[in-house]
Amino acid sequence: MAVVDLQLLVQTILYFCIFLSGFAISIPVGVNTIKFDGMCILYADFTKGDGISKFRMQSSRRANCNFPVYMSVFACIFYGLGLGCYNAYAVWKSRANQSFGSAMWIMPFILINSTLFVMLLINGCMVSVGYKVFCDQLKEYSDIFRCGDGKNIKWINTVTSNTFTTGDYASLLTVAQIASWIACLLFLLQVSLGTLRFYRNRRLRQSSSDRERIGNVEPTA
Repeated sequence: MAVVDLQLLVQTILYFCIFLSGFAISIPVGVNTIKFDGMCILYADFTKGDGISKFRMQSSRRANCNFPVYMSVFACIFYGLGLGCYNAYAVWKSRANQSFGSAMWIMPFILINSTLFVMLLINGCMVSVGYKVFCDQLKEYSDIFRCGDGKNIKWINTVTSNTFTTGDYASLLTVAQIASWIACLLFLLQVSLGTLRFYRNRRLRQSSSDRERIGNVEPTA
């Protein structure tokens, strides 16, 4: 039975988990924006209403919702799929050559994964804090006790005067929050494993060099 590089296999699985987490972030945030008639509720601002409505919600900047969507698509879905396939190929090659992993580029991916970890940390904070700001103000200006109860409110777009239903936005954003922090953790694990492989490969190369020097020394009489 062929033996594969275990660390490469773990990193491959993690990359495909990152790939899946991208969908769990982008789809809920995107669907939520559509459900709210194109308005972004992350960091949305509330004011007291007139005699017709209890409150008015002003959409925050679209960038507050676009950033998590685009970040998850490019950093998780595209990047995770690409690196997952690359590492899967490396795992397959390592069945025949256990030293294949030591020949792979390591440092560029450590730097990229470190950068993406920071970006996804920002992304997780934006989703979690933005949703909390929305919930706190919604409960303050309405009669609901739980943020998710807002799905029973009749919402009106003050710009277009269109009425709409929001659906279960609480569940959607809960999924997005969990997936954001999971993706952040996965990238942190990738940085740690990449660093471990970098030092392991350096020790292997050093050991190989030492053996070559010992082999080249001629015995003296």
